[in-house]
Amino acid sequence: MNSSHLTFRLVEELDLPTLGRWLLAPHVARWYPDADYIEDLEDQLDDDRIVMNLVLLNGQPFAFVQDYEIHAWQNHPLSFLPYGSRGLDTFVGDEALVGTGLGSAYLRLRGDALFAAAVPALGIDPAEQNYAAQRAFEKAGYSRHGVSETEWGRVLLMTQLAGSFSDL
Repeated sequence: MNSSHLTFRLVEELDLPTLGRWLLAPHVARWYPDADYIEDLEDQLDDDRIVMNLVLLNGQPFAFVQDYEIHAWQNHPLSFLPYGSRGLDTFVGDEALVGTGLGSAYLRLRGDALFAAAVPALGIDPAEQNYAAQRAFEKAGYSRHGVSETEWGRVLLMTQLAGSFSDL
C-alpha cells in the first residue's frame, strides 16, 4: 500500500455527521456500541488533551484516529507507559476499505509523526475479541502487552516504543 496518498485533517464540528454515520455502521458499531459516543466526540473537540483526525485517502475521509494524553486520565489501563505517551483510538469508517492495509499504513504514519514530536511511547487497546484490529496494529508496529478489564470490557493492551518499528 502506497501511503503517499494518505493525509490527516483535524476533525471539525462539520465532520460530526460523517463520524455519526460511521459509528452506526455495523462493522464499527460492533466495537463502538455506546450510542452516546458521538456526543463524547463532540464534547472532546475543544479538549487540549485529545487530537482528533480524519484520515483521508486521495483527499476523501475514510477513517478516524485520535490520540490523547494517557496520564490525563486516572487509572488508565495504559498508565504503565512513560509520561508523555499517547493513547490512540481508531476505526475505518468506510467498510469497503476494511482489510486493505490502509489501517496499518495510517497508524504507522500517525505514529511516526508522534514519535517525531518526542512522544516516548504509544498505546492502543482494542477489544479482546477484535482480532482484525489486533493484526492491523501489529502490522503497524504494536506489540501485545496483556489483557485488561476496563469499563468498556476486556481489552488487549498493545504498545509501541519510539524507534521500535522497522520497515522490513
